[in-house]
Amino acid sequence: MKLRIALLLSLVLVASSALAGDRWIPIAGTVGNFHTDTRILNPSGTKDIEVSAYFLPVNATDNSGRVAGTPVKIQIAKRSMKVLDDVVASVFSATGLGAILLTCPDDFVATSRIYAQVGASTLGQFSIAPGPGLAVTKGVVIQLKPSGAFRTNVGAVNPANATTTVTWQLYDKTNAKIATATKTMAAYEVTGPTNILGFFPGIPSGADLSDAWVSFSSTNPIFAYASVIDNASTDPTFIDMSQDTGSDPPVVTPTTKDFNVILSSFDISVNTSGLNALKVGDVVKMTVSCSDGTHGFALVNLDDGTALIPDSLYSAGGASKEFTFTVQKKGNYTYFCSFPSCGTGHTEMVGTFKVN
Repeated sequence: MKLRIALLLSLVLVASSALAGDRWIPIAGTVGNFHTDTRILNPSGTKDIEVSAYFLPVNATDNSGRVAGTPVKIQIAKRSMKVLDDVVASVFSATGLGAILLTCPDDFVATSRIYAQVGASTLGQFSIAPGPGLAVTKGVVIQLKPSGAFRTNVGAVNPANATTTVTWQLYDKTNAKIATATKTMAAYEVTGPTNILGFFPGIPSGADLSDAWVSFSSTNPIFAYASVIDNASTDPTFIDMSQDTGSDPPVVTPTTKDFNVILSSFDISVNTSGLNALKVGDVVKMTVSCSDGTHGFALVNLDDGTALIPDSLYSAGGASKEFTFTVQKKGNYTYFCSFPSCGTGHTEMVGTFKVN
């Protein structure tokens, strides 16, 4: 019985210590019309707590000096919620954007709302302040709209006292990876929020970003998020990261399949069994030559009339020609002599194959 009680107490202590520690508000600020409200809850019914708070501005590179500096102390009575409106200005006497680090040896809960004061003000975007155990080295941020009536910003926080390299990848509506960006974050650096269109270099013109998503991998665990903003109302939606449990499928480079095509009177010699074994996606190289007379050659998709090898003339002793193409569609294909004056057996110089 004593062993069971000791085990139970140890489990309770482990659970309690897991709830205590750091909480990160990844984006907060007082900038123009934008402000941030924060709430901190002390769930204990028996104990007052003290939370240490640090404001880490964006684009300050290394914030380790600020984390090592003197924090702002926030007292929270037992079983109470502390209201911190316009937190960057009211608590830190600061302006601009950044992240907020909250730390306490006791358990607490923190949330934030960043909103725009436009007219009667907008509802804004809410987020729960995660603990360091929720930072990830591989993550995704989905349901983004960086074009049209919306714009999308991405941001990140490096909660480690170490340099972190992050590789970001942008996918369009068709799930094609269209851009990559590699960023180095210093200790406790805060990145963003930055418009995706400027964050990723080399986005192809015409890319459909009406439903885009982002993945990232980093050398140390980070927090990442996106802010999708209505261009008309300025209403923002906070989209938190999720852990990425997979990876892109491996890139398979197809093997080129070679065919020698020899034209003669009146025959087209080619590996017909190999042609009938072709599949969509196969890369084909055909080398066409002539052994006697003068003949033409062309290869056409019978279903839509697309010419994979255009009509050309070949003569005995003349140079061969090489053609390389990728099989794009299933269907019926034909190859034939395209020079009717080659002789009386011209009509026999034809063949077909099917791609399944």
